[in-house]
Amino acid sequence: MKCVTRLSLAVFLALALAGAASAIPLTLTGPIAGNTVGPQSTSNPCVIAGTQCQQPATMGFNNYTQSGAISSYNMYSTTPTATVADGVQGTPYTVAQLTGALGSNSFVVAIDVNTTGAAGETLQLFEVIINGVVAYDYIGPTDIGDVNNNGNGFADWTLGTVSLAGLAGNSTVLFHAVWNNASDGAESFFLVPTQTPIPEASTMQLTLAGVALLGLGYFVRRRKTAANEL
Repeated sequence: MKCVTRLSLAVFLALALAGAASAIPLTLTGPIAGNTVGPQSTSNPCVIAGTQCQQPATMGFNNYTQSGAISSYNMYSTTPTATVADGVQGTPYTVAQLTGALGSNSFVVAIDVNTTGAAGETLQLFEVIINGVVAYDYIGPTDIGDVNNNGNGFADWTLGTVSLAGLAGNSTVLFHAVWNNASDGAESFFLVPTQTPIPEASTMQLTLAGVALLGLGYFVRRRKTAANEL
């Protein structure tokens, strides 16, 4: 049975590599020293986690079944919160959901590892699937088990940056993570915004009005200067 599982994972990863040739590579950064990214509890939304996460009202995550006896995971995100089985795609988010929850068009994916360094936990693959196509990906395998912030709600690693700028609000976004050799508690994949929050509509209108007034003032001054020169 173990041989079949390993073979299935190998075939899956080979297909993922072939299909992700045109995807934008994600950079894995870490291990992150100190508690500097997070914590997740400040309503940075989880997308995949085998634990309870603090979530904005519009979001949900795959609250996957976690056990120290499971040697490998192949998990997709979902919304609203549900337990989605290994290898099964969940319900995608929309771009409007994500940008509304984050207040940003771009983000990094934070990974809170909950495994002792000696366990050799390995990130095999991470994908951001937009409108059914792999748009961003990280392809391992990479050992992510050697961390200092083991399972404390802060990021041990980050993947990013992912940008949703220019996408329609109803575009779909799905997250997919494959990792193995986990132990202790459950890993959490959560999102952290990376740019200035998107302004409210009223704020945007006031900003545009201010720019228009500045332009009008400049035009009036130029007219007066030209009249005085005559």
